[in-house]
Amino acid sequence: MRYALVSDVHNRRHKLVAVLRDAQQRGAEQVISLGDVGGEECLALLRAAGARAVFGNYEVSGWRHLQPDHRSWVQGWQPMLAEDSFMAVHAVPWSPEGLHTVTDFGQWLATTGQGWRALFPYLSESEDLLWRALAELESADKTILFHGHTHRQSIWCWRSQGRLSRVKASTVPVEAGARYCVGVGSVGLPEDGAWAAYTLYDAGAPCLEQVRLSRPS
Repeated sequence: MRYALVSDVHNRRHKLVAVLRDAQQRGAEQVISLGDVGGEECLALLRAAGARAVFGNYEVSGWRHLQPDHRSWVQGWQPMLAEDSFMAVHAVPWSPEGLHTVTDFGQWLATTGQGWRALFPYLSESEDLLWRALAELESADKTILFHGHTHRQSIWCWRSQGRLSRVKASTVPVEAGARYCVGVGSVGLPEDGAWAAYTLYDAGAPCLEQVRLSRPS
């Protein structure tokens, strides 16, 4: 299976159109959205592409304003997807016990009085958070954690020797026995110089490819 992982569209429909077209041309068979999609048009594009999705903070705060069909779809999203070799989340692969839906997350925020970062921290802020994410991978016996939220592309790799290192290449063969935390980038509002960005994962190879699109002329 060849996956296209997209995140943080933030209602930039024209960028999502370009990313979905590019992913199709590169042979992506399954689109996975990692949250913070935006409004009706972007949700419709993802549904038409057969996307699977997890929710982000944007969905938690805004799902009630959607049209009924999209509202129902988003209410069915989970905070994490798990496949044979990877997990996919918006921010981090953990949350308070018993929280499974956008409604749960919203109610927890309202009743605890805590801020958004209690549920959606940035993995880029702390090496301790990266190590905790890797521990979750190890516990679940998965190889890769895909996340959005940071609006930046990144690949962190942990090998059995215990060394955590940042991988600078844009195309990365997945090593047996290693674990990876992969920031897939932002489609709509990248903060690392791209016009639009997303990540491809070929589970058969296996290989990661971080894709950055230029502004159309």
